Amino acid sequence: MTRLWRSLLFVPATRPDRFEKAAVAAPDTVCIDLEDAVGPDDKSSARTAALEFLSGARAEGVRWALRINNPRTINGLRDVLALIDSTATPDVVLVPKVESAHELRWLDGLMAAAGRATGLVPVVESTRGLECAPDMARATTRVEAIGFGSADYSAEIGSDMGAAALTYARGRIAAAAGGARIAAIDTVWLDFRDDDGLRAETELARGMGFDGKLAIHPSQVATINAVFVPSARAVERAEKIVAAAEAAGGGVVSVDGEMIDEPVVIAARRTLAAAQRA
Repeated sequence: MTRLWRSLLFVPATRPDRFEKAAVAAPDTVCIDLEDAVGPDDKSSARTAALEFLSGARAEGVRWALRINNPRTINGLRDVLALIDSTATPDVVLVPKVESAHELRWLDGLMAAAGRATGLVPVVESTRGLECAPDMARATTRVEAIGFGSADYSAEIGSDMGAAALTYARGRIAAAAGGARIAAIDTVWLDFRDDDGLRAETELARGMGFDGKLAIHPSQVATINAVFVPSARAVERAEKIVAAAEAAGGGVVSVDGEMIDEPVVIAARRTLAAAQRA
């Protein structure tokens, strides 16, 4: 994984006037949304606006994504066919409510036949999708990350969206992503006015192994980005660990009175890589 996935900011496809403005907030990815943010009567016009924008010149320095409707639905099929038939070039496509690796391999085949290099990001939003998460993460090399949608998941199991209720789902998604060496992207924080709550949940997700978080408002981006950048203290300690390990030529070493073995050195190198990317 070489790309930054700290923040992915949604913008409704019905608001093309906000597409470029979303990039000003400096998320790693701007995602034009054809799914939840668009009502049934506006799907067609929103699709046209999104593909038109993604076919032209746009702000650099951010990744551009398109969230389609699930391909098992009529609107999702229309999204896929329209994308393939257009000249639009999103960097990645977010696929909501994925429940099997087959769906992703099917999309991969369509993209390959159309000569597209577009990546895929499946979003887990159901118990069935959660159980298939490891297979989905490895479905195709086109899968660059795997996301978590907690609202539908919580509604299905009858829970709230608190940390305790989502622990199992988060852990399974983070493990699936880690095993496939792709990024894990955490669910949205719905109260965009609650920065303290956003920071606390983002720190929780980072601690569980996530690489980024979905955002629904530009004001959330700075906080999310900051949490996913290793602190100066963390970088300094990682540098000491790596230097000590390299000087010892392998094996267990001591850093500040703590015994350090290979897994800790690997984690330290990961911290330094994350800091360098950021």
